Amino acid sequence: MRSVLRVWLAAGLAVVAVPEAATAQASLHGFVQVNFDFRATGADCPAGMACDVMRSDQRLQLKFDLASPDGRAAAVARADLFHDGILDEVGIDLREAYLDLAARRLSARFGRQVVTWGLGDLVFINDVFPKDWVALLTGAPLEYLKLGSDALKVGFYPGSLGAEAVIVPVFSPDQAPGPDRLFFFDPLPALADRVTERPTAEFGHMQAAGRVYARVGRYEVAGYGSRGFFGMPGARLERARLPRVIYFYPRLNTYGGSVQGPLRAGVFSLEGGYYDSRDDRSGTDPSVENSQVRWLAAYQVQPREDLTLSFQYYAERVAHYRAYLDTLPLGLPARDRSRQVVSVRVTQFQRHQTLRIGMLLMVSPTDRDLYANPSIRYNVTDELWVELGSNIFWGESPHTFFGQFQKNSGVFLVARYGF
Repeated sequence: MRSVLRVWLAAGLAVVAVPEAATAQASLHGFVQVNFDFRATGADCPAGMACDVMRSDQRLQLKFDLASPDGRAAAVARADLFHDGILDEVGIDLREAYLDLAARRLSARFGRQVVTWGLGDLVFINDVFPKDWVALLTGAPLEYLKLGSDALKVGFYPGSLGAEAVIVPVFSPDQAPGPDRLFFFDPLPALADRVTERPTAEFGHMQAAGRVYARVGRYEVAGYGSRGFFGMPGARLERARLPRVIYFYPRLNTYGGSVQGPLRAGVFSLEGGYYDSRDDRSGTDPSVENSQVRWLAAYQVQPREDLTLSFQYYAERVAHYRAYLDTLPLGLPARDRSRQVVSVRVTQFQRHQTLRIGMLLMVSPTDRDLYANPSIRYNVTDELWVELGSNIFWGESPHTFFGQFQKNSGVFLVARYGF
């Protein structure tokens, strides 16, 4: 709560700081939205879990923009007032609140902001910023997958080059699935005593990320690096008194690069990265993710007007795999050394682009599981749109990435009125 108040204070100071505030350009807009997700598997749910309805969400979003006449300063605040029908809770979700300052070749953004790097479609290699996986799994609009970071972002743009650095003083993890409404693989289901330990707010735990990019001919080339923590926690068993599970966030460095540009009639993308697991570089600690190499290749083409096809191949390879197998706790299933995912996205617009029909299919031949996301969205008016879709998970094993969510397959509905 204190960090939220600090960000709101920063947004207030931003409004005061905008030069010539009396003649500044201001706008206020937003939307009203209802969002439901219904479980379609007929699964038997344990006590305390929302079973038939995985999401019952109503929200009002307001976005306030204020900019100086010369464009060198701006302030943005975007917040949702929401009602969670499953928990019967009302709250405020501060999505963004930041101040922008710009000079000729420099820019700075301070406050809560959504940062997105990399080229993958629902595959994140060099994007190490927090994500809300519960939103994705329960049928929320895709924009809710990314969470805001309380950060300082500085940009330097000399000519055709660009460089950005992001400093995050206080660690913010991914929003992981919880047992209140979702099924997922739990290696220790019998232990109810669980504690989460987050990195403390101190200088040594400050996260930093940077990227440098440039135009090389018709291609954009970028390099990335970061120092921080895994967004998803590791888990270790503590046996001091009564057994309990301790969730913690191991340290992580990442290094990577990407290239994107035209190829024949479409756009080709290539991205790769190395995940340096700083707390277990030998791979002998089973509670910490091993280091990994990750890469993807993608191609997007528009064979005809209003039809877009996207293809993507993603792979990750675990380092020190023999050490991983040797230290794997008895009874836990072993992961493959390499995991591969092939995905296809089809987007078709019709009726003067008021009707959008989409299909995303992600298949892992190594895990033998898949995720499918068919949807149809109709713009009733310029202000109102409705979307009906489904999240379908399947897998031969209950511990693979997609297979663990098989009982969460469902149908979602979204309706939004903007103003």
